[in-house]
Amino acid sequence: MKNSAVLKVVNFAWFQGIWWLVILFQNQAVIPVLGLIIVWFFLSPRRVEDAKLMGTVFLLGTLVDAALTQSGLFIFNESESLISFWPIPIWLSLLWAAFAGTLYHSMTVFKGKMLLAAGAGAVFAPLSYIAGAKFGAVEFGVDLLPAYIFIAIVWCMVFPLCFYLSNRFEAPQTEA
Repeated sequence: MKNSAVLKVVNFAWFQGIWWLVILFQNQAVIPVLGLIIVWFFLSPRRVEDAKLMGTVFLLGTLVDAALTQSGLFIFNESESLISFWPIPIWLSLLWAAFAGTLYHSMTVFKGKMLLAAGAGAVFAPLSYIAGAKFGAVEFGVDLLPAYIFIAIVWCMVFPLCFYLSNRFEAPQTEA
């Protein structure tokens, strides 16, 4: 898939589809989400970079959300865990991987703009978690405003960090 605009739209729709799947179906979405991630590797012109970044952000996001869960900010239904030793629901870790799959594609507007990325992370990430809570995918252990503020603080650092990592994994572009 060579057309940049089409690739961005497909990537955006791909991620939104994954977001809705995991929010609405949590554990039941794991296999379809894994399938969609595999499909992305066939579509992506940057498979190697995507794989490195998705694996790293999968682990980073798992650690971030595990810390927020351990702190009591996030509450997940423990009885629905697919992998008993995993610190958060696996569908949430997969969502982190899918999110990383957007960084070289539909989220390039933030590349090299760390302050913009920090601001966007602080505004939009908490809204995503709040929407997830509204659909029953997560509960907050605190009131909504403190949850929003704390998630905003975390994501104003995490979102730029993800772009920093994407820069580190980026293969040098050769001129034709």
